[in-house]
Amino acid sequence: MDLQVAGLVSGFDWKSMVDQLSNVERAPQRRMRVEQRTISQKNSALTKLKNELTALKTSSKTLKETELYDSRSVNSSQTHTTASAQEGTSSGDYRFEIYQLATAAKQLGNTDVGASVTSSAALDSAGFAIAVTEGTVTVQGKQVTVSTSDSLDTTLAAIKTAVGGSFDYSISSDKVTFTDSSTVVLGSATDTSNLLQALRLNANGTSSITSGANIGGMNLSKTVDAANFTDGAGSASGSFKINETSITYAATDTITDILDNINNSEAGVYANYDTVNDRFLITNKTEGDVGITLEDVTGDFLAKTRLLTANSGALSRGNNLLYMVNDNGPLESRSNTITQNSSGVQGLSVTATQASGASRISSVDTSGESVTTVDSHNYSTGDAVTMYSPGSLPGGLSSSTTYYVKVTANDSFTLHTTKANAEAGTSAVDLTSAQSGDVYFLDSSPKKATISVKSDTDIVKNAIADLIAQLNKVQSLISSQIASSTDADGKITLGVLASETLPTEIARELRSKITGDVTGITSTIKRLESIGYTSSGYTNEISLSDSDKLDDALRDNLGQIKSLFTTATYGVGIAMFDYLDNVLDDDGAMATTQKNMTDRVTDITKQITDHERLVQSKRDQLVRSFVAMETSQAKINQQMSFLNARFK
Repeated sequence: MDLQVAGLVSGFDWKSMVDQLSNVERAPQRRMRVEQRTISQKNSALTKLKNELTALKTSSKTLKETELYDSRSVNSSQTHTTASAQEGTSSGDYRFEIYQLATAAKQLGNTDVGASVTSSAALDSAGFAIAVTEGTVTVQGKQVTVSTSDSLDTTLAAIKTAVGGSFDYSISSDKVTFTDSSTVVLGSATDTSNLLQALRLNANGTSSITSGANIGGMNLSKTVDAANFTDGAGSASGSFKINETSITYAATDTITDILDNINNSEAGVYANYDTVNDRFLITNKTEGDVGITLEDVTGDFLAKTRLLTANSGALSRGNNLLYMVNDNGPLESRSNTITQNSSGVQGLSVTATQASGASRISSVDTSGESVTTVDSHNYSTGDAVTMYSPGSLPGGLSSSTTYYVKVTANDSFTLHTTKANAEAGTSAVDLTSAQSGDVYFLDSSPKKATISVKSDTDIVKNAIADLIAQLNKVQSLISSQIASSTDADGKITLGVLASETLPTEIARELRSKITGDVTGITSTIKRLESIGYTSSGYTNEISLSDSDKLDDALRDNLGQIKSLFTTATYGVGIAMFDYLDNVLDDDGAMATTQKNMTDRVTDITKQITDHERLVQSKRDQLVRSFVAMETSQAKINQQMSFLNARFK
């Protein structure tokens, strides 16, 4: 309806006038947009305040939880012992003496589980424990080509031919022997075949060298029925149990597959093949003197691997950790981590990585009055020892007596009741019978460490500091949002939330809860001022004015500080948390205020839209009127032109 050029006929720029009138009509909209912008700024300011209050709520939640004050810090005097403590562990020093580390038990399969090498068969199918690779090998400086399609007989004959002279070889008992009139020199830096390693031959500086172990063994890449067992081919498929966990193998599974299945099962063991000793081993994944149960269910895998006791397999027992704590013991732990289950110290866990001082008796010579130990004892004559036994001591000895040793060998000694007698080798203790079960000698040089457990006051101190810092941040933010400022011309500018009551109310409530006495406390620490926090009196912020006072309270009165923050209903941590929880709740004051503001912004948007519709309606009406005027003026002009033309 609007003309592109207003006043084309009348000469009157009525469009500009209509725009100006419409702009005047929009004055209420401009006031509403100012109000809308102000409300949005307030809402944004409240959102920022809400975020800071949420952080303050988190800080107060930390301090209201009683577990915070039961936290413990732990320190070990030695790096070979580490420790941790649960909340509430009794504070104090715990002196640990570690005599023996825990080790895992092993089921050792009998050796020579793999059949001997077939010297007439091709190298790649002869049954070597270490698979032979093709290439070259050097003996006595002569290089020979090794092909895995040749037999061992053919290959050794080729070496003999290459070396010549008095050089010879023999194959017996699954071992190879090289002899010569001069020192046998094996290998060179350019060898590319591992034949010498597969034959287990190592230079020894003599004219005769024999394999250090049997050269035949298991081919782990083969299935059970084709893996070269000494006791014949095993059942192609079957199942067995380890520690009551069932392991099943199929006809297509290789020995490696079966070992992997064991290792990945719930049996709690590692299974592997020892190529040096040609035997299988099963090792517990956990330390300690615990057994391993084995059973063939169908098939004969465990029997063929010679792991079963019936097939000369044997359990190599694991060791328990031997230790003392605060002179109590000796005690035992099945793992190298000592827990309350063995030490009796509730909540304390200690892990040891080194030990010394324990020697287990192997045998007793009642006629020679000497003791033999399982391993080297590392004692010197005159060393003092005591005895510990879960079984029974040898006759003539007492666990309450300190003895002195006279070393007779690295694994044997006699016992004496005085150091002088031990050094002189006189008056040895009369041993009347052997021991029963495990018996240990413990010397005076175990690995020692002191574990110090104390209340973790630093974590409490930091939590209080975090609360105060966040509180001050909130109070500072509120102050900046409600404060008024005056410029050089005396113009006063109100803070964005100066007209809102909620921020002022929050600031007042927080100050009251942080600075007042806690109701229900009868001890000396009733308020934050008692632990060194004070207010200047001019702001709602507080600060630590006496750090020594806080440190003293944390050290001497942690229980009172705990009450200050955790006393039901009125404790600083609880009161702050509960108040903020209500303010920040979905139906709380903050949410209600912000919702009202959001609703008001939405309502103003609707009012602006409605008002703009009215303005546009009036503008359209004016435009139509002026267009009509222009149209009438055009018709009049046409008529005048017609009349002028007729009467000339």
